[in-house]
Order: sequence, then structure tokens, then C-alpha cells
Amino acid sequence: MAGHGGCGQQHHDHEHDETPERGIQFNLYTKIDFNKLQCLNEAEEGSAKNVFKPWDQRQEQSKFVESDVDEELLFNIPFTGSVKLKGKS
Repeated sequence: MAGHGGCGQQHHDHEHDETPERGIQFNLYTKIDFNKLQCLNEAEEGSAKNVFKPWDQRQEQSKFVESDVDEELLFNIPFTGSVKLKGKS
């Protein structure tokens, strides 16, 4: 199959561009409405907001969220505007 659409289920012989400039350009962090962000089952209220970080802090692991009931956390992440999300398999 020809073409270079998303990464879907086709194999591509290229590297994904993960440079800091590209990460900052496409970072959803700036689009999250933190005042309306919700997480069900978080043990410490408000701790769910800690897992969303700016690009330069993405490797930081000292802040986290834990569930108070089971292993599931359910996030409702509202955005301040329109965003386009893509997934890769």
C-alpha cells in the first residue's frame, strides 16, 4: 500500500520526530482546563492534576496519582479549545 498516512497498521521505515521543539509544538498540556479536570477514584483529591506536565518535565516521576479503591482511575480531561488526537498501535 502506498502513502504515508498515520502509522495505523502499516510498517514504516522511518523514525518518529521526538525532538523537544516538536514536543513543545504539539503538547496538549497547554490545552488542558485544569480547573475542570476530574478523576474518579483518586486517593488524594487533586492529585490527578499532577500527572499532566509540561514537555520539559515529562520524565519527572515524583508527582503521581493513586487510586483509593481499585487499580482503575477514570479521568475526565476537558480542553480549553479544539484539539485533534491521534493514536498509534
